[in-house]
Formats: sequence, C-alpha cells, structure tokens
Amino acid sequence: YIDPAIVAYVTHIAQASRRHPHVKLGASMRGCLALVRTAKVRAVADGRAQVVPDDIKALVQPVLCHRLIIDAEAQFNGVTVEAIIAGILEDIASPSERVA
Repeated sequence: YIDPAIVAYVTHIAQASRRHPHVKLGASMRGCLALVRTAKVRAVADGRAQVVPDDIKALVQPVLCHRLIIDAEAQFNGVTVEAIIAGILEDIASPSERVA
C-alpha cells in the first residue's frame, strides 16, 4: 500500500526537478513510477505492507540520478545531480511517517 500523501510527495519531487534552474530535463512520469515501484519493493523486503517516506528518501537518488540532465554551465561549475536532488529533498516536506 502507498498512501496518496506519499504519491503526492513523489509528484512534488518530480515537479521540483523540472523547475530547478540548473536542470534541462527533470524527472518524468516514468521516473516517478519507477520510484514508487522500487519503494514498494523496499517496503516488502523490509517486511512492511506499506511504503513510508523513508523508502522514497532512500531510493530517490539511485532511481532518479540518471534521469535528470543538468545544463552545461552547472556541470562546469561543479554542480552535480546528486546535490540537486539532495537540495530538492531538503526543500520539500515529507509526509508524516504515520500514514496508513
């Protein structure tokens, strides 16, 4: 099970990636689906019947890093996709872990 608040959280992350000034190509709907699917697998592997926000936080880097394309100027200045995603996670409040 994945609470609608967590789905909204994933959506906000994707939208923020598309609006980021250094990102030429942000997370797509397929990227969001991949993130949700891997979060479900992680939850089951941990013996849980529901996804928690920490699942999303743990998987957002490995699932979305190769899906974002940053502009050449940002790359030249040492900006990394990992840093952009970390900044997005800091800016977006995660839903409560008490979702059911």
